[in-house]
Amino acid sequence: MPAANRGLMLALAGTALIGTATLAAYRSPAPLRGDAPPHVFSAYRAKAILEDLVGSGTPHPIGSAAGAQLRKAILLRLSAVGFAPELQSGFLCKDGVCGNPVNIVATLDGTSEEPDAVMLAAHYDSVPAGPGASDDAASVAAVLEIARILAARPRPRHPVVLLLSDGEEAGSLGASLFVQQHPMSRHVKAAVNLDARGTSGPSLMFETGTANAWLMRLYESAIARPFTSSLYYVVYKKLPNDTDFTVFKAAAYQGFNLAYIGDVGRYHTPLDSVANASLSSIQHQGDNALALVSALADAPTLQPAISEAVFFDAFARALIAWPSGFTLPAALLSLALLLAESVILVRKGAVAGREVLWGGVGTLSVFVSGVALCAGLLALGIAVGKVPRLGGASWISQPLPMHIASAAIALLAAACAGIWLARRAGFWGFWLAVNVFVAILSVASAIAVPGASFVLLLTAIAAGLGALPTALTWARSRVPTRCATDIAALLPCLVIFAGLFPQLIFLYAGLGSLAWPLSTLLLCFGTSALLPLLAVASLRVRQRVLAIAALIALGGTAITLSVPTYSADWPERVNLEYWLDVDSGQSHYLARCDSLQLPAALAAAAHFDPVPHARFAGSASAAFYAAAPKLELAAPELILTSPPASSASASHFELRLRSTRGAPEALVVFPASAQVAQIALRTPAGLVSAPLTPLRSGATLVDFVSLPAAGVEFSVEAAGHSPMAVQVFDQTYEFPTKQGLQRARPPNATSSQDGDVTVVHRTVSLVPAADR
Repeated sequence: MPAANRGLMLALAGTALIGTATLAAYRSPAPLRGDAPPHVFSAYRAKAILEDLVGSGTPHPIGSAAGAQLRKAILLRLSAVGFAPELQSGFLCKDGVCGNPVNIVATLDGTSEEPDAVMLAAHYDSVPAGPGASDDAASVAAVLEIARILAARPRPRHPVVLLLSDGEEAGSLGASLFVQQHPMSRHVKAAVNLDARGTSGPSLMFETGTANAWLMRLYESAIARPFTSSLYYVVYKKLPNDTDFTVFKAAAYQGFNLAYIGDVGRYHTPLDSVANASLSSIQHQGDNALALVSALADAPTLQPAISEAVFFDAFARALIAWPSGFTLPAALLSLALLLAESVILVRKGAVAGREVLWGGVGTLSVFVSGVALCAGLLALGIAVGKVPRLGGASWISQPLPMHIASAAIALLAAACAGIWLARRAGFWGFWLAVNVFVAILSVASAIAVPGASFVLLLTAIAAGLGALPTALTWARSRVPTRCATDIAALLPCLVIFAGLFPQLIFLYAGLGSLAWPLSTLLLCFGTSALLPLLAVASLRVRQRVLAIAALIALGGTAITLSVPTYSADWPERVNLEYWLDVDSGQSHYLARCDSLQLPAALAAAAHFDPVPHARFAGSASAAFYAAAPKLELAAPELILTSPPASSASASHFELRLRSTRGAPEALVVFPASAQVAQIALRTPAGLVSAPLTPLRSGATLVDFVSLPAAGVEFSVEAAGHSPMAVQVFDQTYEFPTKQGLQRARPPNATSSQDGDVTVVHRTVSLVPAADR
């Protein structure tokens, strides 16, 4: 092999090896069978519990009869291993949702006289559309298996609270109820929360409390195979998702949030079943939860100093962490080293200023062309209907070809820049431009988002150290060897790929198809590090790299555009709804399609409008409408319980909401003109304020889940003095059984979230006292 090509070939081979090692490292462990020693966690024992809890496949949302049956089964199992579980219930409102969750709480006493406690939490409710075997009954089963182990062990230093919360899917109502009202909540200082956003994959530790420097030391000592990164948390905070741990963090609890996210296409659908629950994922989640709860329960203190850390695992074999405050000084030092080396190289004639400028042009072109091309292909896929819109569940059944294509595009962009500017920039022009750029970004990220800075920081350090022998050789007016020069480029290149690959492996499950251009963007950091080696490689080798990258990118895109977007294992989310407007007497079918494209089988089964419209005035969700036969369904009631009152600044209404047909959920929408200032729910424990949730139109929505048969009473303060037309809906999680539309839903589609529903709507006029 010619010496000029050796560095590039080593870089490409090393990158392939790192990719292979990443795929091998980030797999869930083998599950332990039911005959495993009783003091260790066994996925087979936990899955037997899971089968007993939700094996029927019946959804069990908050307030449902199935939820009550599940609660009884959990209580029996906790009692059988020596706990004395209690039920906690109460009305509360959070983020515009009001309900009456019923939590299960059990406590294992500690040996210390200190009252500080540790909590292990999971939620036992599901969405109405599916049985919630992985989200989150598998975690409930894990808690029950861990409860058996803890009960048989010597008592820990700190008490351990087991919380199986209700209403997480309705906005973490149960977790909020525990934090606000349970006596043990003021003693809990740290929590381990278990959840899932899929049915498989390794258990990721993706969120911590604010004392994560202390927490990561504990995590490192407790976990044999760490799967974590402070970058996960940075990305998670950008997603529109919360878990019960959000509530715990707001209450100043420390701790860890664990979840697995593989096969996310099954999330919140009927496919989240016991049959699809991964034993390996249950094993990993259970192992981690047991280890972390045990470590926290035996910690000398549960009140550490608040301190942030930057952390990541090294191929799931070791944890690397440092105080967040160390990041900026380290980034500045690495930048200073690179600038010092740059001065030496320029002064000794190794590189000219114009070469560095051309290297900067080439580096920028890699990012711009790579991201533009991948984003353009994604836009093409969306335009032709092969990739779902970004606003919904934008996962597809066969994402691997596009994963490969997005990576190939990053290499293609670098190969183009390497051919175009090799003579103008040369090895050191590219090297300086790329690595100084990375070092500057490392400083910027250390200031703005330290948790996301570690890949850039380590790359900048590797670049500075890798080039140090070469720079010192030039400083002595000697020409370095080809081997030393290659190392200067190889070291940062391999470090950045080793840092990037573990972060990218879960990106698609978290973000959907938006992960493709983002992956290309991140991989461009790695492929731009190849530019110095491309510059000195032979033209034939550069052309081959370009051709191979182009063929892979083209092939991956072509496959993505030719294979079915959805499959039975990875279906489109299509909810069917029956709506009756009792005021007009009109009834409609609604089809809510995540792709905003109506499946042909549904279009043939009913005469749907070709364009989707808002589900109701002010709603952000859209659906296809079709005429439906009118069914005799009783309308929800919203009545005044006392005459309205008015003052100079507001009108006051006392109301009762009830579903006369026994629906478990009801929604009330006050128009924007009402200028609602306050809503308070009347409960046996007193008034409960309902935080207001404005819709896009300015209207105010209140959602009542687990609606009692007798209804709920609440008061409304409205600044508007005109009569207001209030929309009232009640909703059952079922579709009229005599209608055949469900059978027309294609096999590659399924319901999700609330599932197929029947909604009855009416409008109630509320007139302020001054206008009567």
